Amino acid sequence: MLRGARQVGKTTAVDLFGAEFRQYVSLNLDHPGDREIFARELPLARTLEAIFFLKNADPAEKSTLLFLDEIQNSPHAVQLLRYFAEERPDLAVVAAGSLLEAMLDRYRASFPVGRVEFLYVYPLTFAEYAAAAAPGGLQDAMAEVPCADYTVAPLRRLFRDYVLIGGMPEIAASYLRHRDLGRLARLYEGLLVSYADDAAKYARGGAQLGHLRHVIETAPLQAGERIAFQGFGGSNFRSREMADALRTLERAMLLFLLYPTTAVQPPALPDLRKSPRLLYLDTGLVNYRAGLQTGFLSVTDLGALYRGRLAEHVVGQELLA
Repeated sequence: MLRGARQVGKTTAVDLFGAEFRQYVSLNLDHPGDREIFARELPLARTLEAIFFLKNADPAEKSTLLFLDEIQNSPHAVQLLRYFAEERPDLAVVAAGSLLEAMLDRYRASFPVGRVEFLYVYPLTFAEYAAAAAPGGLQDAMAEVPCADYTVAPLRRLFRDYVLIGGMPEIAASYLRHRDLGRLARLYEGLLVSYADDAAKYARGGAQLGHLRHVIETAPLQAGERIAFQGFGGSNFRSREMADALRTLERAMLLFLLYPTTAVQPPALPDLRKSPRLLYLDTGLVNYRAGLQTGFLSVTDLGALYRGRLAEHVVGQELLA
């Protein structure tokens, strides 16, 4: 099971992985036709029979990868993961979903714990961005500690670009292809709008929908700061309402609440009584939402930009990934 926010590259990663198999069968449960296979709630054997028939695939092919994308749209598909593990251990199965907890809560469904391995997908790290932007030389230079003097300046320029645009794969790919910031506004806006639209899928009612949309709109502006739940984002909302909305979006991996610790010995348990620091999904989205990208043209010290919050935020993003 691949976990991660929307548009971090889960589907593309599996599509690339699928090329290593002689047969790759992909279903997107956002599509009614694919979802209908599971809506009948057939046993596993009959479900697989329907999948292979409708996808014109060979059920006897041993080298097969079955991909169930957007699995959160079908509680029955989630339940079947247990039987895939028990009855068809020969079949490689990958599932992906970005709203899984919301579905489990809504349908009171349980997850087949112990039979599914979780892998987590985040926006590109700087090392991954560097591999795409300058394959070979600079990537090898990063592996040397300390790196050679002549590589410091180009690595700094590359890191500056990475902090500017962030690690969302489609946005990074567009920038590396065209080197045109103007092209990126539409992509940033599309991502933020899609996250706001998703709020209706997380929400348990009309009131929570308003709380979630408020958090989605204002969280990038609070990123890198320690926050208070009461009145979050300049609202009149109560602490419990904002805490519930923030934790719902944390489960969707759109943001993260990082609590401090005062421990001086392991384990470094977080102190949940203290206010957390808010980490948003991606620094590039923070820049766009806060209108910071033009500031990069005039500031040489990243630590000075956005009162140092941006430097802390990108370090948090790197450590998390």
